[in-house]
Amino acid sequence: MQSKLTLSLSAVLLLGASSLHALKFETLGYKSVAMGGAAVASSATSLATYNNPALLGKRPYAVELSLGGGVSEYDHGAGASIAKLDDLGYTDTIDKGSRDYLFLTAADKQNLIDGTAVVIAMDGNAVSLAPQGYLAAKVSEFGFGVFASSDSAATAVVDQAHDQLIFEKDGLYFKLENDGTFSLSNANAYTNTSIEYAINNNLTYLDVTGVTLGEVPVAYGHNFETLLGNVMVGGALKYMRAVTYTEKMKIDNSGHLSGSTGEKYDKISANLGVDLGLAYQPAFDYDLTVGLVAKNLNSPKFDFYDGTTYTVDPMVRAGVAYNIFDSLEIAADIDLTSNKMLIEDLESQMVGGGISYEPFSNFFALSLRAGLMKNLHENDKAGLIYTAGLGIGVKWLQIDLSGQMSGKNNTVQGTSVPQYAKINLAIISRW
Repeated sequence: MQSKLTLSLSAVLLLGASSLHALKFETLGYKSVAMGGAAVASSATSLATYNNPALLGKRPYAVELSLGGGVSEYDHGAGASIAKLDDLGYTDTIDKGSRDYLFLTAADKQNLIDGTAVVIAMDGNAVSLAPQGYLAAKVSEFGFGVFASSDSAATAVVDQAHDQLIFEKDGLYFKLENDGTFSLSNANAYTNTSIEYAINNNLTYLDVTGVTLGEVPVAYGHNFETLLGNVMVGGALKYMRAVTYTEKMKIDNSGHLSGSTGEKYDKISANLGVDLGLAYQPAFDYDLTVGLVAKNLNSPKFDFYDGTTYTVDPMVRAGVAYNIFDSLEIAADIDLTSNKMLIEDLESQMVGGGISYEPFSNFFALSLRAGLMKNLHENDKAGLIYTAGLGIGVKWLQIDLSGQMSGKNNTVQGTSVPQYAKINLAIISRW
């Protein structure tokens, strides 16, 4: 079911939210994903254009190209519930009972009883999916790219008064009891308490919102050699295009609401954004790098379907990296700003770090990375997130696979879904 949920919400993302509160500092790039999100001081690669343009001033390679993409899922209480309802075929069985409750099998009845308990408990819970992709190039001290990041949240809206399994047949109303038997009911109870009535009349549903943001930056970074060390300064001017989207879906994600009024909105708008970055290597130890980046300094604005605008607030992140050996690096980042997400009560303020080991890279290339990260916001449910990555190939062409996984799971009636998971695949060429 998770693949089904990923596909349907990702389709929403390709269109793009009713309000743009989802912009956060993305963990973007093969190295950042695997090293606990660290990139502000360690990403002297083509991804520096996004993570910190000052690092373009470092030139370990004259040219680097990278192409990558992936997807993450954050279960904020609804993921396992939606999976369980899908396994039960809940709304399909509701529809079967609506046509004629006498055709319900014993298994159907039990599925309805179990599923109703799941639905009532999931009110206000959400699940978020965030696909992303990028094509980035670093040529000397210049950086270019196309970066696309999306976020989509499905939040359960459940009418708590409609919690009974009541069906109508030939003008008579029947209630399914917890022991699997039917008892007589009435039209008033059906209208006011039937979960079948709530689902078919759009009182209980998934509220899906999504936003897709594309960035096309031109960046430059320069290294100033001073008596105190290397001072790197960089910036990026970027064309930004946002698409927002909202729609209602069935509670088990099996499709759009039946009888829906077509409540679906999307809006495309564009603007320019400015990023600035700094990095410093002290003269007493050039293996140490300290970095700071501020994204969207000009607070770009985007339009919405209702005529309103939204200002994207600046995002600031600091980082540190240290090369223990030429082949061994440790790094860490922390968000200095807290950024809203589509899940209403959740914000993103990440801290994390990791280690990267490249035992050889002159011809054959091998990269091993690992790390930890965590959202500092009080409403975070994922807890500690473990990250890792592996790159292999030759210097001129390398394939890299990286991923993230939280230690916590959300389990509903035996169905378990990680609170957070992400995977990223990239192809890198450098010379």
